Amino acid sequence: MSAHAASQFAESAEAALGLPRSSNPSGQHYLKNRMVIDHATARSCLHRTSESLRDAVKELNGHLDFHRLFPAPSLRENPVPPPPGPSGRHR
Repeated sequence: MSAHAASQFAESAEAALGLPRSSNPSGQHYLKNRMVIDHATARSCLHRTSESLRDAVKELNGHLDFHRLFPAPSLRENPVPPPPGPSGRHR
């Protein structure tokens, strides 16, 4: 979404740069509207990206809090041995 926002901001800037070159009043009106729409779309994309990142941070913090409830085994404890591998030949 943030990459899409960058392209929308670029289109908004392109429309703004085209305003002085347009001598037609309806052309200027169109460019101004296009600029406002592109800018609003870009801001909306950034807003949705921000919401998604905020939600992801909340989920990660909850996951981290859950892991804090269960301490990691100390190095002194014997770790559980891995399960035995397959025996014999298989084709």
